[in-house]
Amino acid sequence: MDADALQSIRQGIPDSNSVAEPMHDLPEAIRYYRCGQSIEGGVACDDSMRNFVCYAGENIADDVALDLNLCRMKKFDTKPCIDARFQVSWHPGVKDQKLKGHLLGHFLITVLDDAIIELEQLKALRGYDPGTLLKHLIQLEDKDRRSFQRKFLGKDYWNIKGMDWKVLLRGESICHTALLPSKSRLQGLTTESDLVGDEFGNFDTGFNQFLMKAPEGVLRLAYDMNDRQHCQLLEVDHKDFFLVREQDGWVSTLVPNDRELEVYKRSTPPEGIIMVCLKLCPLNKCPDAYVSIDEISRNTRLFINVDGKPVTDVRKVDNCNILVGDHGIRWGRKDQFQLDFHINGPGNLYVLKVSSIIVF
Repeated sequence: MDADALQSIRQGIPDSNSVAEPMHDLPEAIRYYRCGQSIEGGVACDDSMRNFVCYAGENIADDVALDLNLCRMKKFDTKPCIDARFQVSWHPGVKDQKLKGHLLGHFLITVLDDAIIELEQLKALRGYDPGTLLKHLIQLEDKDRRSFQRKFLGKDYWNIKGMDWKVLLRGESICHTALLPSKSRLQGLTTESDLVGDEFGNFDTGFNQFLMKAPEGVLRLAYDMNDRQHCQLLEVDHKDFFLVREQDGWVSTLVPNDRELEVYKRSTPPEGIIMVCLKLCPLNKCPDAYVSIDEISRNTRLFINVDGKPVTDVRKVDNCNILVGDHGIRWGRKDQFQLDFHINGPGNLYVLKVSSIIVF
């Protein structure tokens, strides 16, 4: 969403402090959403640790601040999840999420209305046979896809030697990811598990990072209990990871695995380019025990092999990294690759947390 347009919409909502009887005169969705210039009690500030959103009156006692700003009190009125975690100034509350949901819903309804009108026009031109209409629509979709793939992209933002960056933005890829929610996690593809569930459970959750035993040479899926909610209704969005620990020696994984390769069939030959994305740290401030993938070039602490060949460097693509070997960024035009990880640092308990491995 456009940030300026969204802020304009927010400021257009009635100020609950200026309404005589908000409980009577304002509907629940916007009641105590805007109080003066603050939205859900939050105002712009220069505090980077709060992601530049602070509570109004944060420099005074909490009980006074709450009395001055009912919007802050009502921001996380999230029954039955009264003990929800991460309720901080820079996270949107239930009313802001509801506003965004209404805007997205309005957009979808508008698009659906346009689609119905276009379908009626198509029927007038081509008749009412469903099979004929479906065939024509599929042809249009294929045409759009080809047009998208051929579209000129402009300059190369990453300037990676030996790579046509259309591969990243237009090419096929298979993503081996630990993130939730994702289809591959919920359907057991990531871990080749028989457990198939939904965002509320019954899928393979992986291992608690603090209780995980020695993985016996396998790159294990793990999670951080501090990232979990107490309320089951909120257990839908987590930054899980594949965990490499110093004490485990070499650990390996095959990407994509057999299940992923079967489900996400390619229509074009692979490029043999491998991208590794690490788990992001809050405000990009990671604990000292976290190993950065940049250390691969120093050849002292972190070691990665692809099919037995060493990774000697990486090329940054935003928050991800393309693996580089002795022969550049391509590791062979094949469907699957074995990746081996090892951290050297006896006694220091260093870790590397990988969120996704993407093969182009």
